Amino acid sequence: MTIRKLDWYNKEKEVLKMNLLSWTPPDTFMELLHVEAASEITRLIVESTRSSSCCPTCSRSSNQSHSRYTRKVQDEPYNGRPAELLILSRKWFCEYEDCPVKIFTERFDGLSPNRRRTQRAEDILRKIAFSTSCLTAEKIAHAIHMPISHDALLALIYRTDIISEVSPFPGN
Repeated sequence: MTIRKLDWYNKEKEVLKMNLLSWTPPDTFMELLHVEAASEITRLIVESTRSSSCCPTCSRSSNQSHSRYTRKVQDEPYNGRPAELLILSRKWFCEYEDCPVKIFTERFDGLSPNRRRTQRAEDILRKIAFSTSCLTAEKIAHAIHMPISHDALLALIYRTDIISEVSPFPGN
């Protein structure tokens, strides 16, 4: 019985390694460190590879690291399971004396600084939310392994900037 469990575990591990070749990080400066395949979720541990970062206020580069922290972010489904990124990120000192911000967090492409989802996950959820009602979108999101509440979908809709197009036809 133990041998069968180990065989199943090793086979699942091999499938996971093969599928990792198709996973791309949301930012080019992220490196995949570890993958945990729990029974319900796939947790991808990534780390920043930057040696410096730009201050979001004054846009000057900083090489002086302050500390590290872990950020948990929902990503698009991976390998048929919900995916969660654990990002090992840094805080930096702003080296410019006149800048009002003394310590800032690292920014990544594809991640908003104060959101809990990647941009690509939000894009998928936004398409679902705009194409159906929020209650139906919640059910669809759960079915595609992106758990979210209908209230969070409504907030996503309200946050979306909708550009109204001018009709080329008069009177419209």
